[in-house]
Amino acid sequence: MINLKQFLHPFFTLGKGEQKGIVILFLLVFMIWSVQILLPYLFTDHDTDFTDYKNEIMSFRLSHKAYADSMNLRRKQLKGSLGYEESLQLLRPFDFDPNTLDKLSYMEMGFSEKQFKVIKNYLDKGGRFYKKEDFKKIYCISNAEYEVVGPYIIIDNEGFAKKKHSATLKGNTRQKKGSSKITSAKAGKKTIYAITELNSADTIKLMNNLHIRARLAKRIIKYRELLGGFYEKEQLLEVYGFPRGYYKKIHSFLLVDTLLIRKIYINEVEFKVLLKHPYFNYETTKLIFTAKSKSPLNQFSDYEVFKQKTAISDSLCSRVEHYLYFGRTK
Repeated sequence: MINLKQFLHPFFTLGKGEQKGIVILFLLVFMIWSVQILLPYLFTDHDTDFTDYKNEIMSFRLSHKAYADSMNLRRKQLKGSLGYEESLQLLRPFDFDPNTLDKLSYMEMGFSEKQFKVIKNYLDKGGRFYKKEDFKKIYCISNAEYEVVGPYIIIDNEGFAKKKHSATLKGNTRQKKGSSKITSAKAGKKTIYAITELNSADTIKLMNNLHIRARLAKRIIKYRELLGGFYEKEQLLEVYGFPRGYYKKIHSFLLVDTLLIRKIYINEVEFKVLLKHPYFNYETTKLIFTAKSKSPLNQFSDYEVFKQKTAISDSLCSRVEHYLYFGRTK
C-alpha cells in the first residue's frame, strides 16, 4: 500500500507556483462541494418554496400543448380530414342561417377563413342554401363538420320570399300619396315596452313585453339554458341574430336576477357537461381538468385558486366566475 509520503512526493517535486495553483484549485472544489451540501440547511424557511414557479411552468406547458393541438386541428380542417370527435373540439356551433351569416360569426363558430371565402363566393355567384342539407354540398365542409353544425342550421326561406316579393313591388310604393300617409301614420305609432326580468321570462313574455320575434325569443331562451342564466343584460347581444340597435331601444326595460343563475359545481362536473357551456371550449375545458388533476384532492378550493392553477385569461375568468360553484373544501 502506498503510504502518505509516497502519495505526496510528486506534489513536492513541483515548483512553488504549480503547488500554489493546485492548493487554490483544491480549496475551490472543497468550497463548492460544501455549499451544495449545506445549502438546504441554510435556507429552511418558505422563501425557497418554488411552487408558484412550478405552477407557472406547468401552465405554460399546458397552454403550449393546447395551442399545438389547436393548430393540428386547423391543418386537418384545411385538408378536409377532421373526424367527428375532432370537429366537436374545434367547432362551437350556434343557430345560424348560412345565407346571411357574416365572416366574424363564421370565425367565432370555428370555421376557417378559407371555408368562409368558398361559401361567400358561392353566394355572390347567385347560389343559395334552400335546405340545411345543401350546406354539406360545399366541398370545403367535411361530413363530420356538417354532423356537428347541421342541427343548428336554420334556413329562413319565408323571410327570403318576402324580401324577394317586396323587391318586385318596390315601384308600387310610390303610386298613391294617401297610402304613403297611412304607412307613415303606422310607422309613427309608439311601441310600449314593459319591464322584463330575463332569467325568468318565457318566450310569450319576451314577445309581449319587449316585442321580440318568436324565433329570436326562442333563441334567447335556448342560449339562456346553455349559459345557466344571464348575469348581465348585455349578454343578449351574444344571442345569434339579436340586433344591437334594438338592444339600445329596450335595454332600460331589462332586469337580471343573478340569484336565478344555475351554477356549475366545478369540482364534480363532467368533461362533456362543461364542454356544452358556451364559455368553455375544448382547450379551456382540457386546461381546467388537467389543472384539477394536479390539485389537492382533485379540487379547486376557491375562485382564486381556480384562476391561478388554470392560467385562463382574465377576460374569460371574469365571465365564467358568475357560473362557478366550489362548495366547501374537504
